[in-house]
Amino acid sequence: MEIRCVVAIVRSDVLEALERRLGAIHVHGVTVSKVKGFGKHPNLFLNDWTTEHIKIEIFTQEPNVDALIREITAIAHTGADGVIAVLPVEKFLRISTSSEAAP
Repeated sequence: MEIRCVVAIVRSDVLEALERRLGAIHVHGVTVSKVKGFGKHPNLFLNDWTTEHIKIEIFTQEPNVDALIREITAIAHTGADGVIAVLPVEKFLRISTSSEAAP
């Protein structure tokens, strides 16, 4: 079965609701990072064009990707920009056993 990495950049104020929703649909592994950046419409009137966002990375089986995108979009849709990217995963290994595993 193919593994994908779903990466979402969202506003930080949706993180708590998104974590609750992902737990409710039995997503068992999520990586959350604070990030800064700017997208299509940076605020050029500020000294620092970047804004703080949250990056969420989730490894999942390919058949789960569309449902996961729908859940993230439903919670994180605030009218502000954000992005979701789906990346192929060549290998997925558990460090403790050095063996390939399912997410």
